[in-house]
Amino acid sequence: MKLDTPTEPSTRDNTKLHIAPVLAIALLARITVLTMVIRSTPPIWFFGQATELAALARSVTLGQGLSSPFGGSTGPSAFLTPGYPLLVAAIFRVFGSYTRASEVALVAIQELFGVTTVLVIMLVARRLFGSKEGNIAGILWAISPAVLWLPLVFWESSLSALALITTIYLGLLCVNRPVAWHWFTIGACTGLTLLVNPSLLLAMVSIIVWIGWMAYGASAWRRSGPLIAILACILVFSLWPIRNLSSMHAFVLLRPNIGYELWQGNRPGSNGFFSVPLHPNVNKSEFERYASLGELGYMREKSALARVAIQADPERFIRLTCKRTFSFWTGISNLPSSLLVVGYILFTTLLGVVGFVLLLKHNYPTALLLGLPLLLFPLPYYVTHPDARFRLVIDPIPAILTAHALVELNNRLRRVNALPQKG
Repeated sequence: MKLDTPTEPSTRDNTKLHIAPVLAIALLARITVLTMVIRSTPPIWFFGQATELAALARSVTLGQGLSSPFGGSTGPSAFLTPGYPLLVAAIFRVFGSYTRASEVALVAIQELFGVTTVLVIMLVARRLFGSKEGNIAGILWAISPAVLWLPLVFWESSLSALALITTIYLGLLCVNRPVAWHWFTIGACTGLTLLVNPSLLLAMVSIIVWIGWMAYGASAWRRSGPLIAILACILVFSLWPIRNLSSMHAFVLLRPNIGYELWQGNRPGSNGFFSVPLHPNVNKSEFERYASLGELGYMREKSALARVAIQADPERFIRLTCKRTFSFWTGISNLPSSLLVVGYILFTTLLGVVGFVLLLKHNYPTALLLGLPLLLFPLPYYVTHPDARFRLVIDPIPAILTAHALVELNNRLRRVNALPQKG
């Protein structure tokens, strides 16, 4: 039986998809924000947001590979997957390490990721729903203060958001025409995404599974398709665990720091969120412990301490998990946060839920495509610690669902108003 989901651009309305003006607005807004920030902050502000990322990139430029993320000379590291540190290292090589030119180049690249994300969001929304939804979702991502702020964060968040929505778009293309090169492309894209942000693993798996299910349901199944995608993903990603085995003499598939993150959010005295003063970047005793035990030993120790804390008070762990879940979807936490960011996250979360419920009633395959990544991606953050930028990584999906909700609610209101009034 063919499942009811659009795999070709929707033609249910006569609205035109306004790609050029929306992208122009997105680009202009980002250039404005970039100019304001560059004028008002020193380069140290930008690079200081993620000193470990900058340190790993600097280490690469010195020919030492990915090593010493917290300074000193502590040897090879798998603290971050190589995708973004290598990009930063390339910028450092061209423009210099920690320079204003490097800052401008990196922010400009991240702004480019953001504008491209607007484009892909519009294409996905049109394919799934229609041009009205595409325009609304695109405008949301073009002018939202929270999203405009995202490229100014010295992390891979802007690229992660682009990778996620691009994978969904490629998945829709693959369902429409599941030829071998489509399967290979989406598998390679998945491998590259995991090299940039392994936290997207569960979301990417759900998309791949959905593609296979849809292709099977549409009688377009090719038995070799999923295997091609899996092999392409392994081919691209395998260099990372091979490197870790060679350099660190241990099998590290993704990153070794899940135990550390678990300890940060659940250690005795923790409020459920990340504590910067306990990070090896700024805490001398933690750095010395890291240097003494080595990265893998340090992470194992933190993992053991986290397990002890959780087992000693499971009720507290449950309370903190509920608190973190609430924070992830609202942006509200004990940490200082912008009202604009919190307001945007609340807006797209609430209307995104409305859009999902409306979608679930008449097109559950599409609801699963958009809902499964939202369900699976945040799971590690519920038990470790959330942050607004983590939520914005998957925001392209709530933005699309928000657009769907606004269009559907408007259509329903118009139908109600069109009913004859009883005298």
